[in-house]
Amino acid sequence: MRGIARGRRGALAVVSALVVAAVVLAACGSSSNSSSSSSTASSSGKQVKVGAALIGPKNDKSFNQAAYQGAILATKSDPNIKLTSTLENKATDAQRTDAVNTLAPLNNVVLGVSAAFGPIFNVLAPKFPSKYFINIAGYTPQYQKNVTGFANDWGAPAYVGGVIAANMTKSGTVGYVGGAEIPPTTQAAAAFAAGAKSVKPNIKVLSNIVGDFNDVAKAKAATSAMITDGADVVFPFLDAGIAGAYAAGKASGKNPAMFKLTIPDCTSYGNIVGTEVVNNLAATNVMHQKNATVAKVTKDTIDGVNSGKIKLPANAINPRPDYPYQEGFNGPVQNANKTS
Repeated sequence: MRGIARGRRGALAVVSALVVAAVVLAACGSSSNSSSSSSTASSSGKQVKVGAALIGPKNDKSFNQAAYQGAILATKSDPNIKLTSTLENKATDAQRTDAVNTLAPLNNVVLGVSAAFGPIFNVLAPKFPSKYFINIAGYTPQYQKNVTGFANDWGAPAYVGGVIAANMTKSGTVGYVGGAEIPPTTQAAAAFAAGAKSVKPNIKVLSNIVGDFNDVAKAKAATSAMITDGADVVFPFLDAGIAGAYAAGKASGKNPAMFKLTIPDCTSYGNIVGTEVVNNLAATNVMHQKNATVAKVTKDTIDGVNSGKIKLPANAINPRPDYPYQEGFNGPVQNANKTS
């Protein structure tokens, strides 16, 4: 399933596209952690100041780190782009609102990293009509002329993960541990269960959304409970909190198979099945490196999802908006005349 670019592209569309493309590159293995660029505008164009707000820490080895590294790559790719500041750990609506109100007066572009910024931009973007807002992994509920959202159907790779889990389990019980209760988390939970049950209709799927992508203690407690209840494959839809899931797996002595989000990591835990990668420019991907049989199942499922032969349940994908949007970067514009 390709990334979904939502909303109208304005004068700063080239910046938004560059940032998202860089996020994809970072998610596939960039290790850049350099500081913000201090380059000035070149003779060919005007400097564009970008302020970023993240739902978690920029070094979470997952979603936020990939987005941050993507923004850094954008500044290196274009000397006219300057990342002025990065505000981390904006985990509540109040914190996200304060972050946007802080960044908007000082920058040309505000980058909000999380679906949770969509509703915030919906309220605040009209108050800053001369500024542009980019939502990574989300979109506004209503059309806003100065907002572009890039939303992924996170349910697609989670569905593949469910199929893998069902093929791997020996106990007949698998588990899903989610972070913040936002659409990507609930959609991935539904998709993981649907994928698992497509293979084994009677499989037991345990699910716990702990409310925070980065709370290690909550993730450990939820994962421990699932292992106690028999789960031998666990899908942690977490960022920094995944350290808690790993700790639970190690402490159990059973080392259940687990997945990783966004940035591959084969050293933090001894039984990582693969990495969920959502590639905005290509396709959904979940990598499996050890078992040839499961690798084939993975490829077949990815191909089925991307070709449309496998239909994801409605609660596993983003509802399409009633305003202009595109499926992927090159897809035709839908609802082209609906801007109100």
